[in-house]
Amino acid sequence: MDMATSHTSFGLGAYSPAEAARLLKISPTMLRRWVYGYSYKPIGRPAGMQPPLWQPQYDYDEDEPVIGFRDLIEARTVRQLRRIGLGLPTIRQCLRTAAQIAGDTHPFSTRKLKTDGKRLYLELLNEADGVRTVIDLKQRQHAFAKVIEQTFLDLEFDGDVAARWWLNPKDKTLVIDPERSFGQPITANEGIPTSRLFEAVEAEGSERRVASLFGVPQRVVRDALRYEEGLRAAA
Repeated sequence: MDMATSHTSFGLGAYSPAEAARLLKISPTMLRRWVYGYSYKPIGRPAGMQPPLWQPQYDYDEDEPVIGFRDLIEARTVRQLRRIGLGLPTIRQCLRTAAQIAGDTHPFSTRKLKTDGKRLYLELLNEADGVRTVIDLKQRQHAFAKVIEQTFLDLEFDGDVAARWWLNPKDKTLVIDPERSFGQPITANEGIPTSRLFEAVEAEGSERRVASLFGVPQRVVRDALRYEEGLRAAA
């Protein structure tokens, strides 16, 4: 189980809310509300507070807030669930249930999470007898395992926990890995930040020259360029 900490740690990844929001292609305000909670004041009613959707990996620092790689993946999963039509109250309920069942503060970044596009499930394996149990997180009832498919195919897991996010899962030339470059987008083999390659192409005006300068295949430079262009277009 993750424990919150007040300083950046190797292997956890470290992102400012703005950096993480850029990688997720969502607004920093939305991400902050999910990770840190928020207060509200309805007209004619007492003020209230919505807690975070999950316990962040790092303690909150008002001056320099930082979130970890698993926080990034939790938020990525929430974003995808919102896109298929699940509301935040349902997602909050599912997160709470999943955390209790899985014994993990970040259940949305585990291999146990499944979806069939309509419902959200948690799949548990009893190591003693090898029996697989599938639980519908919204209804808290058993469901048929055959309707479930692994959804997040661009994640790589160590055990049951998300460890790497492949940014182009077919070719696997770009990756976000919390144990490398503090989790920034990099080329998989060389570890060069995609932003650095993008800036180099802008300066040199040639993918081929940049590939030669950095000693990487031109297709990797092209992948990094395409990825960074996508981030900038979504900003």
